[in-house]
Amino acid sequence: QPLQKDYDDLCSLPDLNEKTLLENLRNRFKQEKIYTYVGSILIVINPFKFLPIYNPKYVKMYDNHQLGKLEPHIYAVADVAYHAMLQRRKNQCIVISGESGSGKTQSTNFLIHHLTA
Repeated sequence: QPLQKDYDDLCSLPDLNEKTLLENLRNRFKQEKIYTYVGSILIVINPFKFLPIYNPKYVKMYDNHQLGKLEPHIYAVADVAYHAMLQRRKNQCIVISGESGSGKTQSTNFLIHHLTA
């Protein structure tokens, strides 16, 4: 039975298994929602096109907010790491992993864009 809605955090799926996980990611991707959380982990599906979600409006929207309060976004991860660094006065690390062509370099560019903004 197909999912009735999409979940922005896979931990919220009522029935968590490989089929529902992949179906949720597919449904979100079809709606151009390329970001999905798994708790504090961000899954990104490369759309292989530019989406209008990387402008100053989004930088401001994700500034100083809690993870999970807004739609998943790479800016949210960057912002949480930045504020954790300021509050804890300790270095932070963001791991970006994926296959060749998955968009790691572009994701890094978006992270740096948000941090420098």
